[in-house]
Amino acid sequence: MVIFFVLIASGCVTRNYDSNMDLGKSQLNEENYLEAHEAFELAYKEAKTSEARELMDLSGFLASGMKNYDEQDFDSAKSDFEEATAYKAKYREGKQMVLKAVEMHTVSDSATIETVEGNDEVEPVEEVTEDGTIGSKGQDEAATDTKGKVETASGKEGSKDSVSALSKSQAEKLVKDYVDMENFPNLHIEYDHDAEKGDYIFHVFEVDEGSQKSGHKTTWGWYGVNKKTKEVYEVM
Repeated sequence: MVIFFVLIASGCVTRNYDSNMDLGKSQLNEENYLEAHEAFELAYKEAKTSEARELMDLSGFLASGMKNYDEQDFDSAKSDFEEATAYKAKYREGKQMVLKAVEMHTVSDSATIETVEGNDEVEPVEEVTEDGTIGSKGQDEAATDTKGKVETASGKEGSKDSVSALSKSQAEKLVKDYVDMENFPNLHIEYDHDAEKGDYIFHVFEVDEGSQKSGHKTTWGWYGVNKKTKEVYEVM
């Protein structure tokens, strides 16, 4: 009888764990990170697996970061996303959340800069001119400043685009993290070409010690990186 009840209890735990993990992953697909975090937390209480812990932690960072971002608390949002980007994810859903955190950290950083620049705008200060009329010193200075900005707008815009563009080396690092190459010393990576839509395409392959001299390569996979979203995906 004792064994019978133990088996029943074990079956219930497994079912609860699986159902909560499935629920959490479905919520991730909808980017409902708070709901996903709650589901993974329940799964972790049922069975303390490394997968449940990883997905619980990362969804918690993203849920907090998204909440702070929506409330325009960009510094706190950046801190949450930094926690997620530093996480050594091992599972597919975890790696996808790390990439999302990298994307949102950049967005939060840009929003912080825009907020600071907005606070530095010149406030108009009224002053009496020599002829007795009231002028606005701030408006005159702002007009002069605006003129200078118009003349250099194209240069500044180009600089911004160059900063936000994803380099090959950055894309290569994203693929290495996605594949978890640190744990596979025989794996190598090389840039192959740019796809029609502009994505970077990388070849990940394995070279056995016995085939080092012959140059024989065994393909591990082909991976693309979106230059704008920084999303890593497998090329079929």
